[in-house]
Amino acid sequence: MEKSNSFELFINKHFKISLIFLFLGMVFGIIYSTNLLGFYIDSQTLNPADMRSLHISLMLYGFVPLMLSYLPFLLINKEGVKSSSGLYYLNLYTVFWYIFLVFMVSSLLFGNTRGLAFYDFPYELNFILAISGLFYIIALIKYIKAYEKIPLWIKVCLRVTIIAPFALLILMNPVIGQVESTISGPHGDNTLGMSLALIPIYYLIIKLLNNTPFKARWNILWIIPTLFYATSVLYRSFIGHLTYELEWFLQWLTFLYIPLLYKWYKDSNITKESKRALLISILAFLFVDIEGNILFIPEFRWIFHRNDLIIAHAHVAMGIGVFFMVIAMFTQYIKELKKTIFYSFYLSGLLGIFTVLSISGFIQAEVFKGDIYYLWMFRTFFGVVTLLSLYSFISFKLNLTALQKYNLFGVLADGLGGIFLILFASFLYPLLGFGFKGSYEYIVFAFVSVTGIIHFFALANKEYEKILTKLTVITRVFISSIFFALYYNHTLGFEALLISLFDIIFASAYLIFFIKRIFYVLKNSTYIFYSFRALLLSFDCTNRNCGIFCIRCLSNCAFTYRRNYRFSFKL
Repeated sequence: MEKSNSFELFINKHFKISLIFLFLGMVFGIIYSTNLLGFYIDSQTLNPADMRSLHISLMLYGFVPLMLSYLPFLLINKEGVKSSSGLYYLNLYTVFWYIFLVFMVSSLLFGNTRGLAFYDFPYELNFILAISGLFYIIALIKYIKAYEKIPLWIKVCLRVTIIAPFALLILMNPVIGQVESTISGPHGDNTLGMSLALIPIYYLIIKLLNNTPFKARWNILWIIPTLFYATSVLYRSFIGHLTYELEWFLQWLTFLYIPLLYKWYKDSNITKESKRALLISILAFLFVDIEGNILFIPEFRWIFHRNDLIIAHAHVAMGIGVFFMVIAMFTQYIKELKKTIFYSFYLSGLLGIFTVLSISGFIQAEVFKGDIYYLWMFRTFFGVVTLLSLYSFISFKLNLTALQKYNLFGVLADGLGGIFLILFASFLYPLLGFGFKGSYEYIVFAFVSVTGIIHFFALANKEYEKILTKLTVITRVFISSIFFALYYNHTLGFEALLISLFDIIFASAYLIFFIKRIFYVLKNSTYIFYSFRALLLSFDCTNRNCGIFCIRCLSNCAFTYRRNYRFSFKL
């Protein structure tokens, strides 16, 4: 891999890997939506409250924030600055973020929640994020060292990222943090702060996408809200709660962002695909800003704040506004983002969800009458439409080799099968007459999923295909033997024998159909063959006085032939 394109390959790879968590977030959202319709499976890991937490947490901590965090490095790459060590630490940052997401999904899947609206996973997981943030800081420092003159925006980014891991641990702390104190009440300064956080991101995105140097104008429109927000945070932290009127005033300061973003977008010089995505994001942001301020009026807020209208509002804010910030950033790197079909399906789904939930909100507020059950059915349908937009990123290779088909079946059987068992085993096992304790079984299912992941790596990496496939075979034989032993000493039931049979049959299929040379068959494989060859060669023996059955000549010729045609046993 050339250094000139290593960053582009890094971005392309992790963009698509992180889409897995976006996919999971959508799936859990659809499951929760079907739960509200009354379709519920009595599974230990499919509790409706946990499905809601998983959906929200993956949307807030999965694909979108991880991709947004690459923004400074996209700008650095645009300026032609390279750093192999910086890219190494950026990769570590990403991997630890994935580890955090895996821990978060597992924790919420088994009901380890905090009872919060947004940050519902165990607080201790924030330490994994903080470790990830430290690698981010190191990566940024490595890239900064490659600059001859450090730009001001990078200096600001570095200071913010240095503060971020420590601020995260403090703000999320259940005792001294601000999370619990901002989940009730008007919290206008909190809304102002969230909006304010997006303004520098918009600036950097426009700076990234602009074909010419971008100069921001009308900066006073973000300076004023910033000063008021900083003051409100200090007041609430050291003095006391803000009054409703003061929070209302702070909320309405977000109106200043409307002319500011209009001016920045008008002054930009961006290519067609990127500008389309950026326009969608800005329009969604401005809509949410205006609608949010209207809903903040006390007479409206008390009837709408806890119903489906606010949920619809959040879908536009995060699902369109912030999501398309990411899409705008990566249009030049990801070819699939140029496909119209992606925009058609995704926007149709999100706008459909927004529409039906908004109508449901008005019905819940008794503005007019109707049956929200049918609206929730449409919400589920539009959720599926949104999920189908990810089909744009999937490519199928139909002309698979026999070994690739073997690994593909392994992905489906073990990878998806393991996930299926994690989600549904506590419901299915009793129906099938198997015992289910709900503890060690999930560890087994996790191992099953990992075997499927190894099959996937074998399928995706041609150069490592054989060795990774052999690794799955060794794993299956070992696991099969353990389950067989546990079945016969009556530790586990009949399901253990089924698992043992499945694994040994799967492994045997590889040994029978894909290993063609355990030993080199006949040719060059036995001393008998060498002796026979030597017998023929003895006719040309330099010692003309000996016969063709000279034992010494036979031995010498056989040894010479074997040495010259030595081979290695290759599995």
